[in-house]
Amino acid sequence: MLTAILLGVLGTPLVFAGAFLVARALSARSVVPPALLDARAQLTGTLGPGGAALTLYGAGVFLLTAVGLVLGEIFQRIEHPVDWAVFHWIEDVQRHGWAEPMRFLGQMGNIPETRGTAAVAAVVLTVVAVLRRERWWVPAVIIGGTVLVQKFDNAALAKVVNRGHPPTTLGTYPSGGCGRTLAIYGTVVLVALAYTRAGRTVRCAAWSLIVTMAFMEGYTRTYLNKHWVTDVLGGWAVGGMLLVVTVFACRVLLPRTDGAPNGGATDTFGHDRVSTRISSPEPDSLSPEAC
Repeated sequence: MLTAILLGVLGTPLVFAGAFLVARALSARSVVPPALLDARAQLTGTLGPGGAALTLYGAGVFLLTAVGLVLGEIFQRIEHPVDWAVFHWIEDVQRHGWAEPMRFLGQMGNIPETRGTAAVAAVVLTVVAVLRRERWWVPAVIIGGTVLVQKFDNAALAKVVNRGHPPTTLGTYPSGGCGRTLAIYGTVVLVALAYTRAGRTVRCAAWSLIVTMAFMEGYTRTYLNKHWVTDVLGGWAVGGMLLVVTVFACRVLLPRTDGAPNGGATDTFGHDRVSTRISSPEPDSLSPEAC
């Protein structure tokens, strides 16, 4: 019992600290291949920001769905040695006193909470975009698009993989709560940071918080036996990939903090860097744009 509780109590701050250190390290460099950055810039020049974002987003969703299907098949084959072992262990160590706060905490990945947050954020950020004289429709389109794509892609994967669920609940592959936590909350952070002048530390902390929330959501779903543990891994993978696709594809629609045209290179977190084919120097790694 103590091991399961400590995993949540100690794991949460450790995940945040680890994610923050990784974010700080990655913010000093671009891990996106230059060819992809240049391809995005060329698409933006040819199709415009909207066309480029739609093309890249569609291609990215196709790829992540294919990966999700492969993962689903792999996880089905390790259900007995992995999922059932974890399920029985949780049954042995689960305690009511710890399960109740986990039920409350796990609500952050539920459909009403995530979609409600997305709706409020879309309205608020649309007002911000209007006040900044940016494209007023961008926040609602990006956030709303993520909500819809996550919903239907998750449903499609669940239908095609069709791996079943634990005997205690109807949760199946991939975990929707984990996917929504990463994709929807992460998209809100992406758009919100695009309209602020937050420093590097704040930006890295915001992304680290999203990772930590996803860990907490996965922990609660596993501890309460709402999902097989590999469903949680699948939710993290699919939701994380959708967030990466959204950051890369939709960055051309969002305002840049350095005032330069959109469509060029960005760093790992979707903030501005200069393409390798542009002679201007990169922003300093300690500048607000670096994370």
